[in-house]
Amino acid sequence: MKKIPIYIISGFLGSGKTTLLTHILEYYKTKNIKPAIVLNELGKVNVELHLFGDEHVFELLNGCICCTIQDDLRTTLTTLLDSHVKKPIDVLFIEGTGVANPLEIVEAIASPPLLH
Repeated sequence: MKKIPIYIISGFLGSGKTTLLTHILEYYKTKNIKPAIVLNELGKVNVELHLFGDEHVFELLNGCICCTIQDDLRTTLTTLLDSHVKKPIDVLFIEGTGVANPLEIVEAIASPPLLH
C-alpha cells in the first residue's frame, strides 16, 4: 500500500487553521490531488463542515483527539485506511481543536497498527 503523507494543522482557537486548510484544498484541487480530512471539535457540532463541500471528511466531535477521544482518532484512521482501497487518497490532513497537543496526535498516528 502506498504511504499517505499526513499533515497536522494545529493552533489556538481563531488562529486560521480552517482558513489555511481551505486554501490548501483549493490548491490541491487544481493539481488533482485527492485529500482526506479529519476535523476535530470540542463541541457536539462542527459549524465549519459546510466549508469542505464534497471532500472526504471525517468528524471527531465532543472531545479532543489528543487525549479524551484519541482512541476515536485511531479507529477513524483505521477506517480511512480500509476505505483507501476503494476510494484512494493522496494526502491526509488532521485539524485538531484549538487546545489539542500536536505531539499527542502524532503518538496516536504512530501506533503500530497504523504504521504498516
